[in-house]
Amino acid sequence: MTSASDFFHREENLNCAQAVLKYFNAPPEKIAEYKAFGGGRAPEGLCGALHAARLLVDDEEKFRNLLEEFAARSGGAITCRALKNEAGFPCPACVNLAAELVEKHTGQTN
Repeated sequence: MTSASDFFHREENLNCAQAVLKYFNAPPEKIAEYKAFGGGRAPEGLCGALHAARLLVDDEEKFRNLLEEFAARSGGAITCRALKNEAGFPCPACVNLAAELVEKHTGQTN
């Protein structure tokens, strides 16, 4: 079974945001657009995987719930810097958790 992190820094060298989008079969042009949002460059320093999740979860309340659950499971962090430096939560885990929560909160599957 494929996980979202299978696309992270592999053949196509996708960043965290792109890996989540690729997992959900987003259009190639959208995946390319999200190249700018990995490595802590998403708006407000948000984890790139969560930034991609925001695109996939088109309901603000569902996305807030997703963020809360992500934070609860990642040591309280949602920004790239806090995830890496304070929580010690690795990028592949962020990618998988974001994808899992998109599935949970939207019913989407890859």
